[in-house]
Amino acid sequence: MKRVQREAVARFVDRGFDAVTVEEVAAAAEVSPMSVYRWFGTKEALVVWDEFDPPILSAVADQLPDHAPLVAVRNAVVGLLGEVYDRERGTSLQRAQLIFREPALMAAADRNTRVLRAALVEVFVDRADMPTGDARVAAAVATALLEVAIDAWQRDDGRRPLADLLTGTFTTHGEMPA
Repeated sequence: MKRVQREAVARFVDRGFDAVTVEEVAAAAEVSPMSVYRWFGTKEALVVWDEFDPPILSAVADQLPDHAPLVAVRNAVVGLLGEVYDRERGTSLQRAQLIFREPALMAAADRNTRVLRAALVEVFVDRADMPTGDARVAAAVATALLEVAIDAWQRDDGRRPLADLLTGTFTTHGEMPA
């Protein structure tokens, strides 16, 4: 899936999202179009898909006994980015820039954010024993802060490490009581 995504992102960056077909991506990745659709479901998912949500949720759950929800999210995301940042920085930056530039990709990313937000609510309720209303607020703030940091990173063309931007954004704007 990573190889297919890299091929897709490279073509979208070079020629534009609308100008590239799933069939072209499949041919470049040496897989069938049917496989691309089976793995990703949509053309938009070729850009917005990543494997980070399950490990982030697990890391947040692990942090909650000792940290406030937003601190747990910040620590989980920054911890995971530390290992991924160097390895996949170029593709990650290109993906973020495509998402913020293309309305169809932004809509797909917004859907993914809503799924992540709902999953964070469940984790906050289950592991932090938060009332559902408070968990919804904390999850909304966390996902908004993630989006703000990623937007700043892609606008700055990745000159500052995303982990630093996330840490700063959460620290400056994410202070909430436990």
